[in-house]
Amino acid sequence: MKFHRIQFIQILLILAATLLAARLAFHPDPRDALRQADALFVAGRHYEAFHAYHALATRAPGFAPARLRLGMALTVRGESAAASREFGWALRLGLNEADTALARLYQGRLAADMGYADEASRMWTQIPTSSALYSVRLALEAEERLSQNDYAGAESGYRAALAVGLPDTWRRTAHARIAALLAGSDLTGAWNEARMAVMQEGRLHPIEQPLATPLRPLPRPDVTQIAAILASDEAIRPQLLGQIYLDVGWTRLAEEQFAIARERGSLTQAAEAYSAYAQLLNGDVGVALARLHDLALAAPDDPRPRILLALGRLAVHDAQAALTELQEARRLAPNDPDVLLALGEWHTAQRDYPAAAAAYAEALRVAPTAMRGAYALALAQYHLKTSLQICEKGLPAATEAVARLPENAQSWSALAHARLACGDIAGARDAAALAQTLDPASAEAAYHYGRALAALGDRTAARTALIRAADLAPASEWRIRAEEQMAMWGMAP
Repeated sequence: MKFHRIQFIQILLILAATLLAARLAFHPDPRDALRQADALFVAGRHYEAFHAYHALATRAPGFAPARLRLGMALTVRGESAAASREFGWALRLGLNEADTALARLYQGRLAADMGYADEASRMWTQIPTSSALYSVRLALEAEERLSQNDYAGAESGYRAALAVGLPDTWRRTAHARIAALLAGSDLTGAWNEARMAVMQEGRLHPIEQPLATPLRPLPRPDVTQIAAILASDEAIRPQLLGQIYLDVGWTRLAEEQFAIARERGSLTQAAEAYSAYAQLLNGDVGVALARLHDLALAAPDDPRPRILLALGRLAVHDAQAALTELQEARRLAPNDPDVLLALGEWHTAQRDYPAAAAAYAEALRVAPTAMRGAYALALAQYHLKTSLQICEKGLPAATEAVARLPENAQSWSALAHARLACGDIAGARDAAALAQTLDPASAEAAYHYGRALAALGDRTAARTALIRAADLAPASEWRIRAEEQMAMWGMAP
């Protein structure tokens, strides 16, 4: 009897242990949900990751890592104020050392994006040298110096990050940045950096930090562009490089290259105007307008300096002076489509949309055959932007744009948009699908594709397409539009 009692107690203990284990096994652990959401975030599925983090933070409001991740997702979405609140909440709740460094990394990027350079520096300097994110911090600091036109400081910062040891994708970006910065002054050094940006190195690099990946800047200009300029004729290289720098917003570096081209006597009249325009973008308005005025006087028969001068006047809200320049430009070249486009911009600034539309249409009418596609696209985009006569004028312009620019994704996106507005839903779907094929990274094309699919009744595929649009450009109008459409159609989580 004693034996049976002991055996019975043992059975009870085993049963209790089994029940406890089962309860522990099936008890929801917020870290399981966090890992699942992290997998979505790392895969670039930002829409789903955001909603997963939001749901987790709602269920477990005191779980600091969830609040941190929600702040990260909000940063990627461009929702600065909400992101800042989440980071503050997460830090007050308490984070481990690794998550604290991750929070500071994102807080710094958030502050930099909002224009608070000092606050960004304060956040980043709190990431210690012992952190796995230290080299990434150095790379982001270098990127911020670049945005402040501190080119020497940026190069030094990238080199410091490389010396510490960057994960491979960040390493490639750093070498591409240095190659671009050296392209105008050190041809050999730029070539070496460009090679480093594309080659596989034998030595080991720190492991990737996938949760920091959304902060890695895209290398613009990319290595291919830089290599093409490095291989170009020395006589025109400064002018080409200046235009590339201007395109990516490195205006002071652009002006330096234009100055070199000017000293060599290789700067063309058009590039002189580019140079002045670089100064205008850089905030040197008075100097830029004076130079454009001098260019207009030096080339009294050329309308282009006057077009740029007019746009400069328009940028400083001197509408009458801008109109005077455009009227003179049109007198010089009454059938120049660029003059007419600039006149369209002037009318748009005055909110005279019918007059602006007429100017765009006239630009297309007089455009050379080889350029009609570009002007047709400009006209179509104007009508789509203003919702003015989309079916009467915008749709025919978009149709001509794709006929003349069949490999241009923007033309097909414009056609998809116009067809949607005009009730050709199947045609819109087909145009958007082709736009996505031509440019898989186009959030606009994915958005129009999703709208067309929804109108055709394929809600599942429509939701997938709209989520893709949101993921491709989470901080853009396309994400906002996609989410609005999903909410309207009851597709939101």
